[in-house]
Amino acid sequence: MLFSIAMCFAYKVSMRAGRFAATILILGALGCLAVAAESGWAATAPSAKLTPGSEAFVQARNAAAAGDKERFKAAVAGAVAPPGLEPYLDYWRLRLALADEDTDSALIDQQVRAFLKPRPTALVADLLRRDWLLRLGKRGEWATFEAEFPAWILRDDERVFCLAGKARLLRGAAVGAEALGALDQMRDLDENCEALLVTLLNAGAFGPKELRQRLRLAIEQNSTATIGIVAGLLGYDASDVNIALSKPERALARDPDSTLTLIALARLARSKPENAAQLLAAAAATLSESERNFAWSQVAAAAMRRLDPGAHEWALRSLNARASDETWQTLTRAALRDQDWPLLLATTERMSPASRREPAWVYWRGRALRAQGLLTESEAQFHSIADGFDFYSQLAAEELGELTKLPARSSAATPSEMAAPAANPGFERALRFYELGLRSDGNKEWNYQLRGMSDRQLLAAATWACQRSVLDRCVNTASRTRNEHDFSLRFVTPFREHLASAAAEHNLDPAWVYGLIRQESRFIMDARSGAGAKGLMQIMPATGRWIARKLGVAKFHPEQLNELTVNLRFGTFYLAKALEDLDGSPVLASAGYNAGPNRSRSWRAALPGKVEGAIFAEIIPFNETRNYVKKVLSNTTYYAAAFTGQPQSLRKWLGSIQPAPASSSELP
Repeated sequence: MLFSIAMCFAYKVSMRAGRFAATILILGALGCLAVAAESGWAATAPSAKLTPGSEAFVQARNAAAAGDKERFKAAVAGAVAPPGLEPYLDYWRLRLALADEDTDSALIDQQVRAFLKPRPTALVADLLRRDWLLRLGKRGEWATFEAEFPAWILRDDERVFCLAGKARLLRGAAVGAEALGALDQMRDLDENCEALLVTLLNAGAFGPKELRQRLRLAIEQNSTATIGIVAGLLGYDASDVNIALSKPERALARDPDSTLTLIALARLARSKPENAAQLLAAAAATLSESERNFAWSQVAAAAMRRLDPGAHEWALRSLNARASDETWQTLTRAALRDQDWPLLLATTERMSPASRREPAWVYWRGRALRAQGLLTESEAQFHSIADGFDFYSQLAAEELGELTKLPARSSAATPSEMAAPAANPGFERALRFYELGLRSDGNKEWNYQLRGMSDRQLLAAATWACQRSVLDRCVNTASRTRNEHDFSLRFVTPFREHLASAAAEHNLDPAWVYGLIRQESRFIMDARSGAGAKGLMQIMPATGRWIARKLGVAKFHPEQLNELTVNLRFGTFYLAKALEDLDGSPVLASAGYNAGPNRSRSWRAALPGKVEGAIFAEIIPFNETRNYVKKVLSNTTYYAAAFTGQPQSLRKWLGSIQPAPASSSELP
């Protein structure tokens, strides 16, 4: 979202001195862009003026989502469902009935079965089945629950897995990996997963050792709710736990037992890592070796999230800790910031095998091995991921001498292949939802249809989406292919003339602007974030007002940010201003665009010395911003390769970052 800027750096020079006209010619000539013109893609998703019946349908949906039975009843009386969406009205009604404890159980079960029978594999049925399973578990009707559980397709709710584990335990079977995984994956345990914990204890499948392991995970996740639940099961008084969580220094001064000490130290470290380190050193004698190691890991991880310089030293004290992948990934970033390659190898070695296989850690392990002189082992790491299309796969390929280029384009979908998405009722339902402005519902329907599709089927579905101007689904669907690819679908280029003109006015490279828009809005013209950012470049209303004043635009209203020309004009203006504000660095700029220019400046100020842009991107302390920066730069490199027809260096786009004293930006 638009807080600051992100801009293409590598082409900045070529954009000046009258050379931009040549870039426009390249844009128009590329085959990957010609598809857009041939298919007549528009810049907007399908839309329609809502009739009173459609408006009531939307109101009924919103009332059901809010659990408001009375508002739903009033809305549904006048609701007219678009073709194909009629079952949703019954689904919402049944969902509300399932949530009502006063509903007659036998009657609602009969109604649910009647709804599921004619459409057993439809998304709307699977959504209802999930709600029914939750109700069955709450009622303790385990035989019916276990009979229905295998038919649940989505498998996307930890609460249901916890209930399934409880059902297995109650009939004397092992709890199962899915349920145990749900206990770990759910940050804040709900009543269903808390009940599973109690059942595990009662069945003798869990004891104090397992509870303490789950408590440590809750401490790492900073989940006060789960800490309270698990500590209570271990016999701790709730008031003592609350003091450790809310007033950690007071709790530590009371010399509590080691468990409360761990809770208090971890909580204190999140705001005052230096104080936590001092108190941990003073309390070390009261802790076991395992507890000390874990405590140091939490102090180090908390410090790294604040880019505190002590994180490196404290990470060195943590190497024998028993901690989760989240902690080890954070400690790896501490090693990376100081370019301590032996420490980086040590921290990644302590990750789970699955985490260690993630492209980020494969790449950085390769770099660390090379720094240690282990060239054969280093190249093996790079080769293992270099054929991918993500940020770190691109960097790994570059280490092996291969720049970013577009893969061979698969043949276009045939008429018979295109007939399949055209005949898919789920895709039609998705379009109807989009017309109503219910994008999240539409995306659920769309994505549900993609299960098990081959590459050819995915490319046909992506093409069909692009032809209907549903560009976000076009991009997301094409990006799922494994062996056959069409990057004109992955990296679409709508409204080329408008974007090229806006970018040229401020000497910005269209590749960077496209790369940013692809990440910000996926080309949805009326996209709106939860925070209120609007349009293609996701400009916040307050930022839009600031830009309007700078541009001398009178009578500006934030709704204008959904207009193509206004959004591009305002967004590129801000990009140019923010690039100047952040030393011309696309990495700093994109970080600031997502998290705010002052945060980007503060992260730069915390650097111990000059670092590669890739290192800076990886050590950004906000998960969202870290991922955002990497995706925008990766997108931009592919767009640049498409626009020029030449391989591109991602490392050049990333550049390097010099530390600089913290200062405030004048930009909003």
